[in-house]
Amino acid sequence: MVLRLYVWGPAFGLPSLDAECLAAIAYLAQTLSAAEYQLIRSSPSAVPTQHLPTLHDPSTNTWITDYTAITAYLHARRYPSSQPRHHASAPRKLTTVQADRAAYTAFLTAHAAPLLALYLYVSSANYGGATRPAFSSVLPFPLPWTEPPAVRAAMSRRAAHLRLSSLDTDSAAVGETGGKDDSAIPGAAITRKSQTGVAGAMAPEQRSRIRLEALAAEVFNVLSSADWQEGQQPPEARCLAFAYLALMAVPVVPRPWLREILERRYRQLYRFVKDFQAETFPEGVEGLPWSQGDADGAGAVAARFARGVLVQVPGLGTLWRQWWTARKRRELRLETASGGGWLVLIGAGLGMTAVGVGVWFYRTLPPFGAAVQVWRRPVASGFGAAGLLLSGALYGQG
Repeated sequence: MVLRLYVWGPAFGLPSLDAECLAAIAYLAQTLSAAEYQLIRSSPSAVPTQHLPTLHDPSTNTWITDYTAITAYLHARRYPSSQPRHHASAPRKLTTVQADRAAYTAFLTAHAAPLLALYLYVSSANYGGATRPAFSSVLPFPLPWTEPPAVRAAMSRRAAHLRLSSLDTDSAAVGETGGKDDSAIPGAAITRKSQTGVAGAMAPEQRSRIRLEALAAEVFNVLSSADWQEGQQPPEARCLAFAYLALMAVPVVPRPWLREILERRYRQLYRFVKDFQAETFPEGVEGLPWSQGDADGAGAVAARFARGVLVQVPGLGTLWRQWWTARKRRELRLETASGGGWLVLIGAGLGMTAVGVGVWFYRTLPPFGAAVQVWRRPVASGFGAAGLLLSGALYGQG
């Protein structure tokens, strides 16, 4: 049966807006024929693994997630007898190809991924001008309201150790916390200067350019020292390197500092991206074997949106996400049932009911500062007892 690869959809003229998804697409395009697999535009909320990329093998009903696991599965499926058997007590030695593959994969994940997160997600200019519209183009309405912010938050955490939160001008706390986070970084005084005069007119990327170029050099110097021509590196590492470099070089963004560095100082890497793209996707994005997903119906999208909203509820959101992920894993037989799901749902229902009752009770209270009950002195009248009775009825006296 045909393999199905679930990925973030195409953007920026590339088959996917996510690096690992783009690498997985490139690997399948190079190792399988178009008749052997299908690409499904998706998002994490639509697949049982709650993560992209995810490969589904219908012949065995196997779900594999994460780029490294997918390539290992495909390699073992293609060459079932290529893995030698070892004695249980004997240490397993890596071949040169396996060692190179592991080293480059670890390096790209540890260093290129945070750099790309800074470029497309932490930077408010690039996120608002390019990345967020790209998500809106690949997600059905109303999912662009819930899923892109969650991805951006995850990517921001991934790049937090670089201490360049000043690129995120959407955060109201950047001006207060940026100085403390960057205190130990050389050149950080540039980002803490008064926002007046020339410094005030500069974009955050311009004020942090020295630091950004140093981070880019740490990645590009290592990658440029290798020969990325076909046959010189393991295909798994080559596809992953292309994916990260392509998302740095191809997208048109308001602050293209990474693309400028690649074009100006690392021309061989820039040419590698262009050559790889031309040879792997000669017919462009539309020439790939795309297929319609099964989770884009109105009901399925509404359910995914509701789950996305519930995840944002303080306190309950974390419990809900953990329970939902565990449930999906149980469905895939990756984990044994741990129970407690219904307790989370009941707690969520009771919590929402309590909030509703509290809002209703608050709205029934008198305005702040107003007396609860007002007593007024009866108005003097010349009608005797009848007048007093009438005045009490008019003014609410009991």
